[in-house]
Amino acid sequence: MRHDIPTLTEQTLGEALSTMAGRKPDHPAILWEDSVVSYAEWDSLADRFAGWIVAAGVPEGGRVGMWLDKRPELVAAFIGVARARCVAVPINFKLPEDKRQYQVQGFGVSVLLTQRSYLGEVEQLLAALPEDAAISRTRVIVVDDPQPDGGHACWNDVLAAPAGAPDRHPQVDDIVYLNMTSGTTGRPKAGITTHAMIQWNTRSSIETLGITGDDVFLCMFSVFAHPHELFARPLALGGTMALADSLNARAVARSIERHRVTWVMAVPSFHAMLAERAAGTGADLSCLRMLEAGGAHLPPEAYARISDRLGAPLVPVWGSTETTGVGVAQRIDGVLSPGSMGYVARYYEARVVDEAGRDVAAGEIGELWMRGPAVVSGYFGDDRETEAHFADGWYRTDDLVRRAADGELSFCARRSEMMKIGGIRVFPLEIELALQTHPDVAEAVVVRADEKLRGEIARAVVVPRAGADLTPKQLRAHCRDRLALYQVPRIIEIWEEIPRTPAGKIDKKAIIATPPAN
Repeated sequence: MRHDIPTLTEQTLGEALSTMAGRKPDHPAILWEDSVVSYAEWDSLADRFAGWIVAAGVPEGGRVGMWLDKRPELVAAFIGVARARCVAVPINFKLPEDKRQYQVQGFGVSVLLTQRSYLGEVEQLLAALPEDAAISRTRVIVVDDPQPDGGHACWNDVLAAPAGAPDRHPQVDDIVYLNMTSGTTGRPKAGITTHAMIQWNTRSSIETLGITGDDVFLCMFSVFAHPHELFARPLALGGTMALADSLNARAVARSIERHRVTWVMAVPSFHAMLAERAAGTGADLSCLRMLEAGGAHLPPEAYARISDRLGAPLVPVWGSTETTGVGVAQRIDGVLSPGSMGYVARYYEARVVDEAGRDVAAGEIGELWMRGPAVVSGYFGDDRETEAHFADGWYRTDDLVRRAADGELSFCARRSEMMKIGGIRVFPLEIELALQTHPDVAEAVVVRADEKLRGEIARAVVVPRAGADLTPKQLRAHCRDRLALYQVPRIIEIWEEIPRTPAGKIDKKAIIATPPAN
């Protein structure tokens, strides 16, 4: 049964869950390890958590932090926070201590959900907070300990709360959570995200990508990276989500087989790893219907190879915190070109502009601007960054792209990553795609480096395929056949692996911080 998609965008998240719990009360909503949570059970848990928040004295608009792995309590709590007319704050616990403290203190978190494995770090953070901090020990909920020490609450306290939603009246334009940027550069920024923005993005993804209520959805992004993408799509359609918190290919393959997962959202490198190791897992992955890939780009032949091995199309998408998820997607039956981002998703608009904010002609390079009902209005408590990136409803992405006459967008570089080599603009992606066409290259990343004589130069870090014997000399020769001479990397290094951020994206800052080996 399909959800009424037009009505979806007029509902709060709590209303959407109530609707689906009424339509499909016994249908599996959440699969996790050996447990199955139905829509009726999810609805009840969300009500009880909302009631607990209100009873704890958290006012409307109060912030509720989530320092958790992927587990049903997090999904239930997210909707409970929405029903209490409060604001969810997913904590990126992989960041350094000062940035974790900023997320809790700077965003005014007054209730924090966590689990035993993180309680020690939470205790240390609480001890470092000033006495007037919004949160106290009695407002920490340890979800996997029936009787936690130290005066903390536990999930049993939530289950003991009265059934029925509290007497609060959320609206679709209420802020429902603070959607964190990665925080790898500077302090974390939080996109101000409403119920309506999540619902519009969900509607867009469903209609653009062809998601159905029969899909079983597995999101491999971190729980603090757009956590609504764990549940928003299946909730809208009455489908099922499978929660898996491992990047181990064998464990994920088993989860796909066990839960008959049809739809996997991940970064391309994870899909590539799963494709390389799928046969060795012995798992039956014939249930897969769609592989959604965001956060990086691969050559078309790599997409074809992964699709062939996993038996499902690999579709590139582009999205961000500020667009509340996917805003550009490749057509499912489209022919891939190098660096293709695809086409603007439904209910979004795009401009490609020069430095003066004027639209550039087809085929020229400019900055991508995005607008639509799912685009956030700015960053919470950060007027300077908001002013720098938002104007007249447009989000200035800092991504340099080229738009073809038919509207296809191709990624060139982040504005900060573009190089000037000998006075000529050079985009790292062009070099990366050329390197990745070598049959023995598994991954390639290009960053800017400096040389006294030449100024800016390209530095490439390459990971070879298993068993391959690659040398920088071979790779330079390969590049000379495919690139202009000034694009050929002056520095090529062979590494065992590429560093990644907690969200699974390539960590170029870590590469730049590591001195070149040659």
